[in-house]
Amino acid sequence: MKHREKRILLALLLLLVGVGKMPLFAQSLNPDSTASFYKPYPFIRFVDGNDSLPSISDDDFFHSSAKVTFPVNKIKLPTNSLLLHELENVVIPQLNRDSMQLLRVRMRGAASPEGPYRWNRYLGEHRGKALLTFLTDRLQVPVDEEALTLDNDIEDYRTLCQMMRNNNDSAYTFVQTLTDAYLAKNDPAGLKAQLKQAQGGRLWRRIFKEYFPALRSARVMLFFRRYPSPLQMPPLGSVDMNLPFPQPVSIDTVADLEYRRELLSVKTNLLFYGAYIPGYNRWCPIPNIAVEYYPAGGHFTFGASLDIPWWQHYHKHKFFQIRNWQVEARYYLRSGDLINNPPGQGAAFRGFYVQGYAHAGVFGICFDKNRGWVGEGGGAGVGAGYVLPLTKRGHWRLEFAAQVGYFRCSYDPYQYENLINTDYHDDRYYYKWDGPASAFKRRQYRWNWFGPTRVGVTLSYDILYRRNHEPGISFKSTERRRKWKLKD
Repeated sequence: MKHREKRILLALLLLLVGVGKMPLFAQSLNPDSTASFYKPYPFIRFVDGNDSLPSISDDDFFHSSAKVTFPVNKIKLPTNSLLLHELENVVIPQLNRDSMQLLRVRMRGAASPEGPYRWNRYLGEHRGKALLTFLTDRLQVPVDEEALTLDNDIEDYRTLCQMMRNNNDSAYTFVQTLTDAYLAKNDPAGLKAQLKQAQGGRLWRRIFKEYFPALRSARVMLFFRRYPSPLQMPPLGSVDMNLPFPQPVSIDTVADLEYRRELLSVKTNLLFYGAYIPGYNRWCPIPNIAVEYYPAGGHFTFGASLDIPWWQHYHKHKFFQIRNWQVEARYYLRSGDLINNPPGQGAAFRGFYVQGYAHAGVFGICFDKNRGWVGEGGGAGVGAGYVLPLTKRGHWRLEFAAQVGYFRCSYDPYQYENLINTDYHDDRYYYKWDGPASAFKRRQYRWNWFGPTRVGVTLSYDILYRRNHEPGISFKSTERRRKWKLKD
């Protein structure tokens, strides 16, 4: 056989071998074989060629969507989510290798209904955006201009009804009827009020425990358009079709970590306990106590304090006795609004602040037999300070502050024993007055001061917290450990 004929025969044999392998290549181009990889992931749907986007009912979306559950009042994606881990390492890399266009993302971020409406809106929007950002940052496929859409449920009553129906809950019909009636007239506040009152509050407490943790979520479905092309298919052998496909896993919170939000703190100025009084010539700790009230939002807080040193030494004629009351309003540069400072991120009111204050007091001070003063006064001024949380949850804090203001008092000097008749001894104290007794008037002297009025290094601790049953408040009075339950 001539060499030319041998080469022709060899080419025919190679061609036959190639034809024999064509079914495998054709299978990789078959949309059905592509769908087999995504079968365990019902939240990924495909539209072939120029077909229109299919409509998805709420029921189908509820059962088919991928769900990421968030801890209470959190908007960051949980780092221990097995679903997100699988998306990042298994599903999205395969989507990037396949020949498809991202046609539509149906996303729903939601919050459970127990919190304030404004805060729930913030949670729903940002949970949906967090999951959407996670996907778009990792997908490397063509994207339709109108693909990215968000469908946020501020308070997800639709999903609540779905879950109650799936569980054959005895209260499903009642809740569904109320939901349809109130949402039809766009009155979620009325719906919440009715649910809280139903069955004497028992229904609300039960659904709060059984269903609300699963409502703190973001759900997503992805729709892709397929354009099968041999040039865009993944290389043969890049995917081992003999390996078992991983099953999607969702994480539901059984008991979320419920953080306490400060309501009222008690505090004391540590510097006052090291006070040394010239003239008295000894250390005179100044007992003091203060409270601060924290509203649910805004920049302002309100407080009051009492300083009450009450030292006396009769034999040495030394007295240092003061009662000073002060009220104040603070403006924190960092807003305490829930939207900016959700619970679980430490104290809401911290950092720099400015204040206005007013105070009044009475005093009796004596350093020896001939130097004593008694009177009362008051003043007002401004101050500034900085609040530093000492613990992760912010319930212990340290404050550094200084005040400057105006103080005016009326007083009378006094001494030991009678000023006029020095031979008369009755062991009493007398006003320093040597004129006619009928002409004496109390508080003949005035003293004015403008300058520093207080410095402080103050330790504070939250003693009262906001509770569930207070209007507009959704924070527990106890902090519990987080537990997780995995669902197939």
